[in-house]
Amino acid sequence: MTERNQNKAGKKSDDLLLDTIEKNSGLSQYELARKLNWHSGHVDGSIRRLLKTSRIYIRVLERNGRHVNLVYPKDQKPSKVLEVPTELLKVANPVWNDHAFFYALDSSTIGVSGREFPEWKEVSCFLEKVPIQKEDGRIVLQIPENFWRFYNLDRKHRVVSVNGNNILITVSGDIVEEKEYPS
Repeated sequence: MTERNQNKAGKKSDDLLLDTIEKNSGLSQYELARKLNWHSGHVDGSIRRLLKTSRIYIRVLERNGRHVNLVYPKDQKPSKVLEVPTELLKVANPVWNDHAFFYALDSSTIGVSGREFPEWKEVSCFLEKVPIQKEDGRIVLQIPENFWRFYNLDRKHRVVSVNGNNILITVSGDIVEEKEYPS
């Protein structure tokens, strides 16, 4: 294969990987390889080229005593905004109209509901009511400052999931560093 063809193939791979990272940010190299059905070395080469051109960055988390490298598009930084597609929630149900309720359920879980949830209220350390915004088929919520500070969300990894008509945010893994390339 000539150098020119290698560059074309590399660019095509890089574009496909970048598109996957933008749609699924925060995945590890292993998870990206599985999602694309590529060998780890293929993903590794594209990641190196994308890092060299500053199109992505890597966050190193500590999970269960191990370091995990997660890949993000260069523009994505921790956001105090939570966005959930409306089709995942039963938004026709009047509970997701005006306000959402954030519950500090435990040291690693935040519950979000479109209505007061007595079971969560009973066990939560604190709760906060926030206004709901609806934009382009999504519910947009501002994460309250108390939650941001309590869970140290600018230095933690979080996973958002929908359970029935409620949202669960699982906070895990300390962000140890952001770096140029995993060593």
